[in-house]
Amino acid sequence: MKYTLLIVSIFLFQTNLNSQNKAQELFKLSDVNYKRGDYAEALSNCIEALKIIEGKSDHTLTAYGNYRVGRMYYILNNRVTALNYFYKSRQIIYGKNIDSLKFIVSYNIGVIYTEIGAVDSALTHYAIAEKELVNRTSPIDHLKLNAVIADLYMNQTNNFVLAKQYAKKAEEFANKCNSDQWKAFSKMKFAIFYMRTKEYELAKKYVIEAQILFDKVADLDGKMYSHRVLTEILIRMADPGAKDAFLRLLNLRDSTFKVETATKIAQYQTLYETDKKITENKLLQQKNELSKSEIEAKNKTIIGLLIGVLLIVITIFWRVSVMNLKKKNRELEAAQAIQKEKERISRDLHDNVGGQLSYVLYSLDGINEKDTKKRSELATNINESIRNVISSLRETIWAINDESINLNDFSDKLKVYTRTIFKNTETKIIFNEQINKNIQLNSLVGLNLYRICQEIINNAFKHAKASELKVDIIASDRTTVIISDNGVGFDLEKQTDHGFGLSNIKSRAQETGVKLDLKAELNKGVVYTLVV
Repeated sequence: MKYTLLIVSIFLFQTNLNSQNKAQELFKLSDVNYKRGDYAEALSNCIEALKIIEGKSDHTLTAYGNYRVGRMYYILNNRVTALNYFYKSRQIIYGKNIDSLKFIVSYNIGVIYTEIGAVDSALTHYAIAEKELVNRTSPIDHLKLNAVIADLYMNQTNNFVLAKQYAKKAEEFANKCNSDQWKAFSKMKFAIFYMRTKEYELAKKYVIEAQILFDKVADLDGKMYSHRVLTEILIRMADPGAKDAFLRLLNLRDSTFKVETATKIAQYQTLYETDKKITENKLLQQKNELSKSEIEAKNKTIIGLLIGVLLIVITIFWRVSVMNLKKKNRELEAAQAIQKEKERISRDLHDNVGGQLSYVLYSLDGINEKDTKKRSELATNINESIRNVISSLRETIWAINDESINLNDFSDKLKVYTRTIFKNTETKIIFNEQINKNIQLNSLVGLNLYRICQEIINNAFKHAKASELKVDIIASDRTTVIISDNGVGFDLEKQTDHGFGLSNIKSRAQETGVKLDLKAELNKGVVYTLVV
């Protein structure tokens, strides 16, 4: 079906292209017949061209075809039919916004209204045409418009002041055209103007000048028109009665010309209407066939949509099942995570509280020691251990009491712990905080990070012999804790823990997801970098 539609589209495109070419040839032939004075044949060519292009997708050519037919009817003095075709053209032009033809159709409608004495309608359409002239640079268009407005004021309102103004404007644009034909056209306006104002010598001068130019360019219509005006001027200069007789003669000639062409025109018009009906019937038949094709295509589309909907429903059920499975997996993972955290808390209590309590129990066995000094030392140690137990419990409760730990609180607690340990030493404690964001740590992550820091600080207290301990806490996009000392350090390659608690630090960091980096050298101190 898809390929059939493609072939039909290509065929229709080629058909439209051929139709356009044929119509253009007929318009050219019409121009040739018009120049020969064979107006009936010129009209026939235009009607034939319009018959070919009507109903096609080229709206510009269709509007132009209606204009050309209307123009030929105007030349044959059938103004009513001409106006009908001009309005058909205008409807397409403004309906499809064809800017290139707006001036010419408004201009021609104004000309007909001028000739039939509908002054207001003529001026309305001339105003529309003048508005369209803003985007047109051709002096010919300006010349023609000013000339017909001059005609209107001369022949319909007898306003010779305005008529002369527009005739002069037309003359200015004629000189810009650099065309003898349009210069002659402009001179004819002045000839008619002076004839209407009864300045016959001036009128005669302008019409003779126009005749010379019409002869020069071999403009048959122009020559006929100038001879007619010259004759009328000469008659007016002598006997007005002779003018009436001569005009009757000209009208009789025009009537004879109309009779000669009327039969042909009627035949062409009848043929055009007949062919138009045949074309409409063919189009109707094609539409019926297209309707059948569209129904078939719709049926196939409906079946395709049903299949698509069924596939969507199946996909939705599958996705729901997958989501339920993922949900159960997440719940299981959450339960496992909770269990793991419980184990971490238990281990933390066991390592910190359990060890201290075991030491207290062990120490209580010597409570009855007879040596007063030993008993005093034992009481001091038990007291310190119990304080450590209480501190560890508080730290654990502090960490797990809330869902998250504020990094500022974490930093403050670490400060207190560090300064408490080193309060009786000469070691200088330096804390540097760069906390630019309100960072919240997961409670268990915060507790483990705190325990790691405690272990590192205890190691520094016990082994480093440092004169300076520095703690940097940096928070931007991530949290970084750097603990460094300038103590004795150690050789990382030879280090096997020996009380440094390195394995415990590494284990906590790995379980918590904290990145640990350790740098140490003999006599150059130790640097721990923790990145959450």
